[in-house]
Amino acid sequence: MSHTQNLSKSQTTLYRSLKQSKFRKQEGLFLLEGVRLCEEAFNSDLKLVACITAKNFETLSIPDAIPQFEASSTQIQQISDHPNPQGIILVAKIPEPQALPAPKQGSILVAVDRISDPGNLGTILRTALWFGVTDILLGPDCVDPYNPKVVRASMGAIAGMNLHFTDNLVTSSREWKTANGEIAALHMSGTDLGKYQPEKGLFLIIGSEAHGVSDQLLSVSTSLSINKIGQGESLNAAMALGIALYELSKD
Repeated sequence: MSHTQNLSKSQTTLYRSLKQSKFRKQEGLFLLEGVRLCEEAFNSDLKLVACITAKNFETLSIPDAIPQFEASSTQIQQISDHPNPQGIILVAKIPEPQALPAPKQGSILVAVDRISDPGNLGTILRTALWFGVTDILLGPDCVDPYNPKVVRASMGAIAGMNLHFTDNLVTSSREWKTANGEIAALHMSGTDLGKYQPEKGLFLIIGSEAHGVSDQLLSVSTSLSINKIGQGESLNAAMALGIALYELSKD
């Protein structure tokens, strides 16, 4: 068994600060919280630098290689982003961003345009992973994917994703096209999604409910729409992505 130490005040201050984007970037660390997320992280490629548990925590066995620290309920509350902490929090290194993969037949890259809601982005990650899509490109004005609310909404999916970042999605989409890829965007009107079959590696753009996909991106994309059978103004972004990936994954 690994030796468990008491969590120090300076560690508490540091890990508590990771709830803010500025300190996550500064330290290169983020938090995963709760039994299910931590279990997923144990089985992932994430580099885990600390496991913080409440006294007498026995729900999960902690791998010996991870430094383990016992914390008081006050310390757990301070570090936690959850109103009812489950007694386990992991501190992980933010993975180094990878170069974008080259487009290849049958591959899908999900490009995210201005999704600012943490729950939405987390659900997008979870949905993409379900359909075997592990490369996500985040444009500017997206919520930080390592925000605790995004991590929680991803239900551990963030541990299995390759996250990429760009200052300009239009430039990135043009580079994808130059590399012999195809670009499509989910939009209120356009080609019926059910009749669309990409012939090359697909750069699939999803925009926020508030703004949709930008006009600049639409001008370089094939617009794809989901047929509306009933009433309603729009679909949730993650829901729309789920429908699209389901359709695109059909033979």
